[in-house]
Amino acid sequence: MQRNYEQNKIDVGLEPQSLASATKTGSYFNMKEFRSALAILTVGNITAAGSVALQIMQAKDADAGSAAVITGALATILANAKVKKMKITCAGGVSTDTLTLTVNGVAYIFTAFTAEDLSISQWKGDGDDETDATSIVACINTTLAGKVFAENTAGVITLTAYDGYLIDAVAETGAFTTIVSLAANAYVWIEGLNLTALFTHIACKVTTISNTGICGAVLIRGKSRKAIEQFVGDNYPA
Repeated sequence: MQRNYEQNKIDVGLEPQSLASATKTGSYFNMKEFRSALAILTVGNITAAGSVALQIMQAKDADAGSAAVITGALATILANAKVKKMKITCAGGVSTDTLTLTVNGVAYIFTAFTAEDLSISQWKGDGDDETDATSIVACINTTLAGKVFAENTAGVITLTAYDGYLIDAVAETGAFTTIVSLAANAYVWIEGLNLTALFTHIACKVTTISNTGICGAVLIRGKSRKAIEQFVGDNYPA
């Protein structure tokens, strides 16, 4: 049996760091003995209108000689779109306000009224942020059980998508919330043939727009032509 760490070379594509409206490229790694590569981006908070893009770069050596983009090797995460975790801060919700969550392509509408009715996704909206958030959480956990988990802390709702689900989008009427993405990921995959002739090394490039939190990338090179030896801080070989 060949273990995953014997089939794929795992490296730090970009060390986790705070990037706000900035671009950072990690170290370049040799693709000589590999026929494919997967770059994985993980990002923390993204404020409204912000975005984070992951791109695989190519170069002729480890010192970024003749560095250039690989056409098409790009993935972008937008704020509050296809995220795993987000935060919704309530501020003065009233009756008839609505909150719509789209999960795996299906839109779920939660409407404020004078009284709570979980059976029809209706939450109590009376302008008290703690009461509003508590009622919204109850609605979400009833309607989206097994898909998204909601919790409330002093009027701030945290939504976490379960395995196999994504929060595709969030929308509101009434302007009673502030929404911030807390966790999202993306990946870019290439084959060795995607590299331009004489280009032998690749790197992860991350670009952020607006106020974005901690970003990091992992680079996994696969389909090695020879045995792989990992060099990591610690490991647990089963």
